[in-house]
Amino acid sequence: MLQAPEGSVCSLELLDDVAQDDGAGAVKLVQSKSALTANPVADRAKSLWKTLSNWVELAATPGFEVEKAIFELYVSRPVEGTIVGGFARANTLESARAAIAQARTELWGCPPEFDLKPGVAAEISSYVEKVFTADQSLLERLICNFRLTLGSGSPQADLEALVRSHPVSPSKVQDITNHLCGVVKRHIDLLLEVGKPAVIARDDFHGWYTSYVQKIDRQTVLSSRAPAPSEAVSRGYLPDNFIRQLDIIGLSFEEMLGAASDYFMASFDRTDWAARGEVDETSFDDLDGVLKRAWKNKQRTCGLNHGSRSEQHQGQALYFDCMQFTAPVQAMSPPSHFIPGCFHMLADDLLVGWHPNYEAHLKLKKVA
Repeated sequence: MLQAPEGSVCSLELLDDVAQDDGAGAVKLVQSKSALTANPVADRAKSLWKTLSNWVELAATPGFEVEKAIFELYVSRPVEGTIVGGFARANTLESARAAIAQARTELWGCPPEFDLKPGVAAEISSYVEKVFTADQSLLERLICNFRLTLGSGSPQADLEALVRSHPVSPSKVQDITNHLCGVVKRHIDLLLEVGKPAVIARDDFHGWYTSYVQKIDRQTVLSSRAPAPSEAVSRGYLPDNFIRQLDIIGLSFEEMLGAASDYFMASFDRTDWAARGEVDETSFDDLDGVLKRAWKNKQRTCGLNHGSRSEQHQGQALYFDCMQFTAPVQAMSPPSHFIPGCFHMLADDLLVGWHPNYEAHLKLKKVA
């Protein structure tokens, strides 16, 4: 259903193990093999020849349009088989005819003697017989539409890979996949309970998918995974520009350590959110622009409101005003330490400052 076209329906154990019907005659029939130990597509595998035999019988049904059908054999892990490989590569009537002839020779020997035929195992002989004695034109068209699909060995990982290829946050892929598996199973169970076939419309599934993604992947709050730094780590920032700026305006040692903690955690969050795909990196550039504009406006307001006070007082007033400023990140609310921490990053690069003459004071302190 993750790959089915719009308007189609998918079924379980109805037309085949799994099937897809577009409503206009085109169907995709899927035989699913787990292959935990044995190879279900080996040249003499019962599962292979039973599947082909069943498909031949279905294709011969009056009204069945072979040209509109895809016959897919899905195996959950990488496996090989000479015969199945030849069938899978055949995409023209000529190549299908050659693949069938090669398979017949492999199992029965060369015509017309077919001297190997008596050696075919009893458990597959009837299935092989039905395939090789079927109407050749029908069989060739069936093989033309045969597909072999191999999983990675982990169906759950393969499902997650499909969801990951869609525009959803990487951190939400497992949750979305687990939810969809649960919804589909429950829906099928409810249908079977009342004696109805296990059929689900792709568009219904798409609606479940979309609504759940909108619920969990359109979050309004950004969660921080940043660990609080130890005092030793916070002390390591004391020589940095953003801490020196706080020293210039006369903040306490405890306030400087708090600023160092905000800086550390905000830096961690920016890297973590970007790596997880929760926030696009360009959004941080947009945020920095917002913070610089807010700082500039507040700096002017501070000059008007506190111009008669000392420059250190003006710096403190501007700093505490900015520390209360809030701004969303991609329309999501960040944790309380994040905006202050981002202001400290800008202050560290001297793009903003608290003292009216912070750049000159920093140069003097550096010389001193």
